[in-house]
Amino acid sequence: MKFSITRSLLLNVLNEVSHGLSSKTPMPVLTGIKIDAILDTLTFTTSNREISVQVKLEKNPDFSIEEEGKCVVPGKYFLDITKKIEDEKINFILFEENTIKITTNKTDFTLVALDKDAFPIISFEKIGNPIVLKSNILKKTIKQTNFAAGVSEARAILTGVCFEINNDILSVTATDSYRLAKKEICLNQTYEHIKINIPNKALDELEKILSDKEEDVFIYLISNKALIIYGEIAFITRLIEGNYPDTSALFPKEQLTVLTMKKNELLSTVDRASLFTNMDSANIIKVVIKSNKSVQIASNNNEIGRVVEEIIPLNIPEINNFQTAFSAKYFLEALKAFESEVIDIKFTGEIKPFVITGKEDESLIQLILPVRIF
Repeated sequence: MKFSITRSLLLNVLNEVSHGLSSKTPMPVLTGIKIDAILDTLTFTTSNREISVQVKLEKNPDFSIEEEGKCVVPGKYFLDITKKIEDEKINFILFEENTIKITTNKTDFTLVALDKDAFPIISFEKIGNPIVLKSNILKKTIKQTNFAAGVSEARAILTGVCFEINNDILSVTATDSYRLAKKEICLNQTYEHIKINIPNKALDELEKILSDKEEDVFIYLISNKALIIYGEIAFITRLIEGNYPDTSALFPKEQLTVLTMKKNELLSTVDRASLFTNMDSANIIKVVIKSNKSVQIASNNNEIGRVVEEIIPLNIPEINNFQTAFSAKYFLEALKAFESEVIDIKFTGEIKPFVITGKEDESLIQLILPVRIF
């Protein structure tokens, strides 16, 4: 096996496939990148059993194959070497099935190849009709919802994000049972009803791969996995089995009061109020709507001190000393999901779920469950 490739192209490919590398695994081969050089095509593949990533380079002036072959190169070291090399042309040679030479005009690296026969067989074959989305829309949707997914394997279904299609509407929902994020997207065509649960960790890696460009992303549903094609990148993730809970009943049908506020002002205020909270556990802030039509935001830590700040909403209805308390972390993450400069907070009661919506984000809704501290 022998090929040469430009450093810029190789680095770009390695940055993409490295999302599928495994750092902790009983199978050392999963820490490697499988390279196939066949005819005029170079293929790079990684897998950590949860997700698999493949980049296929077709005939291109930026690389040339002198000898066909395949091998598995240690992923971390290959990426680090490519980052530190300064020459633009990189030569890759496999000797005697287990010795890899990576050379340039100035440098010469030798790596021990991993066992290519132990690398899992992964099919990236496209089967059926795909769901078609734009890269920028899918990337933004993941950012706006994925953070609300659960992390506890005790309720594995909630560690996934639910993608549900009804006709031409895609609803993306994430919840950990204490908060919920939901985004709706209008598709360019209609589909039969589809409901799948994609692991939030897989979506984290997919979001890093997707660009902000308006380019097509194709999602193929094959058995218990999803194959996502984006340009020359193929991304496979397993799906979480089980029925995602019906969350429609969580959204309140009536509201007690609505606060209209500037998002950035509220973000800064809550951020300051959370200075004395522990953002991992006791991160509770208290909100009081006062009779003078101001809003007081406070937090208290018996070991450190207390923070109190008042802000004036853009709009506030008549209400006397309504108060509630909730997680500062959840609230900040929900606010950051909005692109709108103005947001509405719709309260239904002091210990009932409240909803956040944006004036320019009508398709996005965030819901948070308060806590009882009074």
